[in-house]
Amino acid sequence: MSRFHPLNYLGRKLLYSWIKVDVVPTSAEQLKLDQDKPVIYVLEYRYWSSLLVLEQECKRLALVSPLSRLPTPELRHWHAVYTIAPRQPFQAWLQNQPKRSRMIRGIVETLRDHPDLDVQFVPVSIFWGRPVAKQKSTLTVLFAHSWEIAGRIRQFFRILIHGKETLVQFSEVIKLRELIANELEDDENIDHIQQALADRLHQVKTATLGPDTSHRRTLVRDLMLHEDVQNAIRKRSVEENKSPYQAALQARKYLYEIVADRTNITIRVMQIALTAFWNRFYSGILVEHAEQLRSLALTHELVYVPCHRSHVDYLLLSYVIHYQGLSIPHIAAGKNLNMPVIGSILRGGGAFFIRRSFKGNELYSTVIFEYLAKLISDGTPVEYFVEGGRSRTGRLLKPRPGMLAMTVRAFLKYRERPVAFIPVYIGYEKMMEGKAYLAELSGKEKKQESLISSIWSILSIRGNFGYVYTNFGTPILLTHHLDTHHPSWSSEEYDDTHRPDWLMETVDDIADHIMVNINRAVHVNAINLVSTVLLATPKQHMDEAQLAAMIDVYSALINALEYSNKALVTSLNGKEQIHRSELLKRVRRQKHKMGDIIYLDAKNTVLLTYYRNNILHLTAVPSVIACCFNNAPTQKLENIINLVSIAYPFLRRQLFIVWRQDQLAEVIEHVLDILTELGLLKKTAEDEYARPQTSSIEYAQLELLAKVISPILELYYMTFAILLNTGTNKVTEPELIEHSYLVAQRLSMIYELDSPDFFDKRLITNFIDALRDMAYVTIGENDLIQYSVDYLKIGEDAVSLLNRNIRASILQLLRTKRNQSSE
Repeated sequence: MSRFHPLNYLGRKLLYSWIKVDVVPTSAEQLKLDQDKPVIYVLEYRYWSSLLVLEQECKRLALVSPLSRLPTPELRHWHAVYTIAPRQPFQAWLQNQPKRSRMIRGIVETLRDHPDLDVQFVPVSIFWGRPVAKQKSTLTVLFAHSWEIAGRIRQFFRILIHGKETLVQFSEVIKLRELIANELEDDENIDHIQQALADRLHQVKTATLGPDTSHRRTLVRDLMLHEDVQNAIRKRSVEENKSPYQAALQARKYLYEIVADRTNITIRVMQIALTAFWNRFYSGILVEHAEQLRSLALTHELVYVPCHRSHVDYLLLSYVIHYQGLSIPHIAAGKNLNMPVIGSILRGGGAFFIRRSFKGNELYSTVIFEYLAKLISDGTPVEYFVEGGRSRTGRLLKPRPGMLAMTVRAFLKYRERPVAFIPVYIGYEKMMEGKAYLAELSGKEKKQESLISSIWSILSIRGNFGYVYTNFGTPILLTHHLDTHHPSWSSEEYDDTHRPDWLMETVDDIADHIMVNINRAVHVNAINLVSTVLLATPKQHMDEAQLAAMIDVYSALINALEYSNKALVTSLNGKEQIHRSELLKRVRRQKHKMGDIIYLDAKNTVLLTYYRNNILHLTAVPSVIACCFNNAPTQKLENIINLVSIAYPFLRRQLFIVWRQDQLAEVIEHVLDILTELGLLKKTAEDEYARPQTSSIEYAQLELLAKVISPILELYYMTFAILLNTGTNKVTEPELIEHSYLVAQRLSMIYELDSPDFFDKRLITNFIDALRDMAYVTIGENDLIQYSVDYLKIGEDAVSLLNRNIRASILQLLRTKRNQSSE
């Protein structure tokens, strides 16, 4: 029976007339309780309001009441609720006295006398005004749930202000017998049980509210006193002939430049502002696969590693994580964003600012490393972009391993909590920076951020930007990769001053897995598919019915491909996707009695290459297979595999495709089956395929599919051809990049290829890097490129994948250039 039953009943009625409660998990079955064993609910503090909420939610879930006595006769003396905090917590802390409850002591003694008995502890966390709360005023943050102990008045206002956003989180069952050690004395067992229950509640609270961090000044002071920082200060003092005090001031300046100053008030203001911002400019934020994060946050340090396509990414991901009930991460931001006013706001929201490059500055690298290590050791979630900057082309950029390497080093040095990297795919139906990217891709210099330009950009925002897609990919566990690359790492002492060779191999492997897992979490939207089809058509015009049919083919192809269990494809059919693109003003319509024409204007023709490139990794292999039939009506399976295998290593490195080289043959056969099922190919023999008749719709669809990847293959062939025509030891890497850029630019003019990423220098540079990594070329004396003709001939053998006209134009341009040089 419950004590004060009438009073509790009236209290619950009054309380629930105001508050609204969400419960995790949502059903009693998910707790996996043994119905034959007593249950004790564990709370952090014995607030009457918490007891009332717990009692009501247990009643709703058909669980044992926390205020009832334990049902076992030997345990009837105690009730089914226990609190971790002592009755006078400040006095207990001051006297360093652990809580040794008579209840726990009595239950332990009873279990010793009755070996058949056991007790189930269920830790319960109750949050008022948790991070997902939709508060109505900036002042309400003063009473939001935090790490501070709340008195009666503060608790009253918490309920009054935040009661409508209350979260009750039941944790997994802890069996008492598993905590009791026979070799320990009673006091030691009680302390062990108390600590285990407190640790569980602390884990849940940390995962929800974030760690209990010190004030910024305290953190800077602690970092300044760190041994490695002190050593770096002394070294700077000697190197620059400064006094130790002056060098220390420089270190302190660096830290204040870097360290975040997250405050609840700033987060509250940003939450209100961002909610209004999303509602004003976006149709919605769709979040997928976030459920895995809550349990992982209890055991791992979470490092969010999203793709970087917009300045909105910073705000979006924090907003999404906030509304998943998890702690907002500290975000590594470029120093260029540390502007007056805006920098302070971002810093208050958890941003810490780092320089683009600090090579050769040992003092700076030491303080940024120790700060990052402190965050990771404390269990503070961290977020950074491994690409280093925003992608202007829509493809993932080559990862820059700086922050990633520091994270791995920090774990190896301090080894507090295991690290889990969380890849995040962020996709937009419409980019806010579209005009700026268009200008940059057209050759204009990137504008430097400033307070005035940022405010003007915000005030200039107009229209609706559609949906934003946030998809959390498969986590990457650091210890797994350490075990793979150096199995004995856990038993060896790590010395950060003498970094082992396997360290960078591990970092590079993790970076590759992050990029691949971001792409595995792709969300294919209508703009992606419409762009992919229209950009492959002559002059970017297409009959509406044919366009809808081709979009349906791509949707079916991608779905059948089963690229990943995290990948998602829009459920809209072809016509609905065209309509969606029109609403967002990405395509235009020309009316006609025989059927409307859908087309792209000059501006959108360039801009939509960005959205096509978002899903290029999905269409790459099918498109290369379609290219095999550019110049041949039939192809043997063996020849298809050989041709695709030549191009695939470069495509995989550029597009971060999921399949390994040894899986490629099986993947090709699977894709061939899909294309045959869709009617784009015909199987004429056991291992032979043919393209459809040239007059058929399917033939036109196969041609369009081939044109998706053709610009990249043409760029590859062009670079191979330039090297072969120039000769070994004749050209430097910068000269090759510039020559390739000019030829690609000229080709795009001749064939009206409105795709500035075709002659993007970064793409050309990455391809040459891939040639070097795969030993096709080496850098010799005087920085000249050396190569084996046999190697480059292998690449050139893929010439049959290319359109004859463009292939001839490349060779003609090279001959013209060579003749001009000889004159």
